[in-house]
Amino acid sequence: MTRHARVAWRAWRLIASVLVLAAQVTTVMPAGATDVDDARAYPARPVHLIVAFSAGTAVDGLARFVGSKLEKSIGQSVVVENRPGAGGNIGTSFVARASPDGYTLAMIGASVTINPALHGSKVVDPARDFAPVIQLTTQPIVLVANPSLPATTMADVIELARSKPGVLAYSTPGIGTPTHIAAELVAQRAGISWLHVPYAGSGPILKDVLSGEVPLSFTLLGGAEPYLRAGQLKAIAVTSDQRVTALPAVPTIAEAGLPGYEITSWHGVVAPAGTPPLIIERLQRALATILAEPDVVARLRTLGMEAAGGTSGAFATRIESEMSRWRAVIVRGGITAE
Repeated sequence: MTRHARVAWRAWRLIASVLVLAAQVTTVMPAGATDVDDARAYPARPVHLIVAFSAGTAVDGLARFVGSKLEKSIGQSVVVENRPGAGGNIGTSFVARASPDGYTLAMIGASVTINPALHGSKVVDPARDFAPVIQLTTQPIVLVANPSLPATTMADVIELARSKPGVLAYSTPGIGTPTHIAAELVAQRAGISWLHVPYAGSGPILKDVLSGEVPLSFTLLGGAEPYLRAGQLKAIAVTSDQRVTALPAVPTIAEAGLPGYEITSWHGVVAPAGTPPLIIERLQRALATILAEPDVVARLRTLGMEAAGGTSGAFATRIESEMSRWRAVIVRGGITAE
């Protein structure tokens, strides 16, 4: 072998040794190391917050308000995207299928814990398909009445319903909404039967109550508050476990004779299942800090909401427990989607 050939042979052996060593290093590198590095660098580009309802709705306004605060906290733009349709399932399904990298999030409401019992596999399973980040708000539901209704307390309303089974009517924004479940829970706990008048969305539900055509409504506090202040409606009771700041004189339904009764609507932020815990923790800390800001608390109250907060684990527990709880109410009440 010539001197030239020996030098070339040694060079090739050196290159081969380096390649083998590189392969060994790659083999022993901890699985997910790159993912961990990406999570530590998060966020490195804009975050998309998906709203499953149209622009201009209350949840859209909440998302844009919170999103503007969040982008200042994390140092990246937060882009709110509206993907309405199918009762919110188009938007939530989009997020459930998104890459679990923290760059696609969803603003969800309490209805996602009700929908699986009504629609089955056609809708997302929030306990399976999402990684909860934080509960943002609670939103009390209030039972309101036309002032002409001969009932001023929850006991009066229950007695009136008992005297005319299936006749006393109440409105809600639709079948399977948290407000509908609140009314059904009253019926089951009090042993009454009344008439559900569902509307297509929250906009028109109070119109017929104001005119007296429908005597009662289970509605979110934010929508009813202006009419309560003007005396065009009267508040009978709230569905939360404590009286609400905006209506301190109005008792809870539990106080009014159904001990243990409690249901509230709420909103929260979730990511696709499988999102790295480091990213979930980063978002949870940022949003928890935002929710403690006095101007945020004040702004939420103008929308009829209260700031919630808490850990990601607590939010996950709430989602799972409410799915089980509302399924039982729906089955017992024979509620169907159509």
